[in-house]
Amino acid sequence: MNLSELLEKSARVWPEKAALIEGVEEVTYSALNQKANEFAVSIQKFQLPSGSRVGLNFPNGINYVALTYALWRLQAVVVPIPTECTEEEILEIAGVMQLQAILSDKPRAQSVELAPGCFFTELALSGPPDNHGLDLAFIRFTSGTTSARKGVALSHETICARIRSANKAFQISHRDTVIWCLPMAHHFLITIVLYLSEGATIVLARHVLAKPFLEAVNRWQGTVLYAAPFHFSMLARDNSGVAISSVRLAVSTTCGLPQNVAEDFFKRFGISLSQGLGVIELGLVSLNMDDPRARWNSVGRPAGDFQVRIHEPDAEGCGEVAVKGPGIFDAYVAPWIRLNQIMRGGWFFTGDIGRFDAEGFLFLLSRKTAVINLAGRKVFPEEIEAVLNRHPDVRESRVYGKLHPHLGEEVEAELVMNSAAASLDSVRAFCREHLASYKIPMRFTIVQELPRTPVTGQIRRGGEAVQAG
Repeated sequence: MNLSELLEKSARVWPEKAALIEGVEEVTYSALNQKANEFAVSIQKFQLPSGSRVGLNFPNGINYVALTYALWRLQAVVVPIPTECTEEEILEIAGVMQLQAILSDKPRAQSVELAPGCFFTELALSGPPDNHGLDLAFIRFTSGTTSARKGVALSHETICARIRSANKAFQISHRDTVIWCLPMAHHFLITIVLYLSEGATIVLARHVLAKPFLEAVNRWQGTVLYAAPFHFSMLARDNSGVAISSVRLAVSTTCGLPQNVAEDFFKRFGISLSQGLGVIELGLVSLNMDDPRARWNSVGRPAGDFQVRIHEPDAEGCGEVAVKGPGIFDAYVAPWIRLNQIMRGGWFFTGDIGRFDAEGFLFLLSRKTAVINLAGRKVFPEEIEAVLNRHPDVRESRVYGKLHPHLGEEVEAELVMNSAAASLDSVRAFCREHLASYKIPMRFTIVQELPRTPVTGQIRRGGEAVQAG
């Protein structure tokens, strides 16, 4: 099975149906499949061996999608490279992932233009990397918040199993129109690939401001929104009164959903935001479609064919989240570690600390490596950050534990403030009002910016912030 066959099938079943809409350009399934074929013919001239790894450094667009399927058609392995990466980071990814070429929208030294705004750069690699006998389709180069970077490798078969399971929750069909605003370099397999496999239409939102976004939803009668809390927060602040009655499903992803965003979005549009747990190693593990309003901070019950359990729960039912199911990744790259070397008794341990409530809804509390142990108590940084970020003077925050000779660890916080005149006394008073005393940070530090992972831009749990002043 090759993932390009899924697009070919959709092109046979829905040849004249719109597959992608970007601005004024509308591409049918037949035309998208033809575009992928044309790119494949152009790339084939470079005689890349089967299993070659090719970096895709492209912005969202029709070309991004067509190039991905073209590479799959040639038995190449797609390695997405976010456009926000610096040239130094791109070269690092190329070296660690053993890329044989990079496709980008900007020329490099010795690049060849395949089409307007599409450049192929062959890299100096003596031969294809060792994929250890796996029919790989995709390697996502991650940048963890608490650990070193690694590549997550997935085969064609694994991705197919993953999207089949995910669609038991999403229920995407050819009747759906998805309004898309997330970076494809970070979100593609259980979204774009799934949508195109089921004949849905994807509208690429060129502007994420509320007015044009809402106009796109209504113009194309969008039925599915898949976006970050940032986008939903922006939409909730719109005061135009424009309704989006065609939407049947709005999924919040990329990071935890703040309560005020969930409530404000529902007040504005009458639509509940469903939060899910998606992991690059696993796919869509859970999705809260059953009770998104009352349990706004739950990632729901297990989705599709997944099983989820809490490993060695404590007295409060908290423990590490372990997962079993279809579409679990095949290996880590650099160094190469096969899945069977990682699984424990058939379960993948996510590193997330969570708990189930009495009705089987999963709540995520923190990363295992981020939990602060304060005199025998577990303190979850995300809980404290959620409170700090609600303060009007705080733009964003990072909470962490610092070693203490008697307490084990103490709680500290770094704050990025909205103005130089902001008062820490006000922040402390706000914490006393909303947090148990032991959760209030012992020390606050005002910084210019928080340390972030270079590829994903997530707040890094280790490392130093840039001091203010």
